[in-house]
Amino acid sequence: MGNIWAIFVGFLENVLLTFYGFTGNGGLAIILFTVVARLIILPLTLKSLQSTRKMQELQPQLKELQRKHGKDQQKLTEETMRLYREYKVNPAGGCLPMLLQFPIFIGVYQAVLHLTQSSPAGHAVGTMIDVLAKNGVDVASLAAQKIGQSQLGGGFLWLSDLGRPDPLYILGVLSVVFQLIVQLMATPRVQDPQQKAMTQSMLILPLMFGYLGFTFPAGAVLYWVIGSVLSMIQQYVISGWGSLANYLKFLPTTGGLLPPTTPVVATAGTAGSTILEEPPGAKQSFWDVLNPLTEQSDPADDTTTDETTEQALSEVRRQLNQENPRRRKTRRS
Repeated sequence: MGNIWAIFVGFLENVLLTFYGFTGNGGLAIILFTVVARLIILPLTLKSLQSTRKMQELQPQLKELQRKHGKDQQKLTEETMRLYREYKVNPAGGCLPMLLQFPIFIGVYQAVLHLTQSSPAGHAVGTMIDVLAKNGVDVASLAAQKIGQSQLGGGFLWLSDLGRPDPLYILGVLSVVFQLIVQLMATPRVQDPQQKAMTQSMLILPLMFGYLGFTFPAGAVLYWVIGSVLSMIQQYVISGWGSLANYLKFLPTTGGLLPPTTPVVATAGTAGSTILEEPPGAKQSFWDVLNPLTEQSDPADDTTTDETTEQALSEVRRQLNQENPRRRKTRRS
């Protein structure tokens, strides 16, 4: 197993060095590597996001099954799996891209650390050149000997050494902010109390990445930050801004460049069963189904109800008035 992991890390190192040969800059090489890696797993990522969205749309039906079969765990499991099969939903599908990204992240961490670390000899030569330069010695001819310090050389923006943590903590802050945005975009805008509690518990995850951002080599954190930016783009393409629109009011509450999936509607069946079917006509998005549940009833509906009630009462009065003369005639006779 150790040999397989070493081969994997070595492969990542070779890819990074290849991109470094194209760009001549370690930071640009890592960014290019991140984009290529995300493009490779893009089909899985899009499928995962669609699966997650479908799971959100099935929540009303899952809750209905829980209400009906909560006391019979076996029946509940069977009906839940039948629902997943019917709508081709894999509840674990949303975890696959994340599981793939973690080994790549750890591999990039080790690759960047190895490619940017200083060898003892190179570090000694570099220290000697720095001391001589401070004492006014012309070190131009000696600079070429400062070798072995980094195979992924060159700074990037404010980063002078990609093998060390960011001295300004900018990448650490960005990793927290971007991960928080991704988490909010991945959750629906309208949630019940249970979903809200789950969302709040998931917000702890960005704090963990913040700790990694402050302690890991800047090159590895740069990979994760760029990956988070790409995740935001992918999430917007699938479902728009999600619950992020609840906090940033200037964002539209609807979005998503892909056509919305058709929501699942529960209708009454026979013998207490529930038939799950798709509504006819134009397709609606997930938000179109939940928005009416959170909006107040239209006053026009109340007016219509009052008019109907008044008409019914008028009809009853009319019938009573017709009956009264008949009763009077019967009594007189």
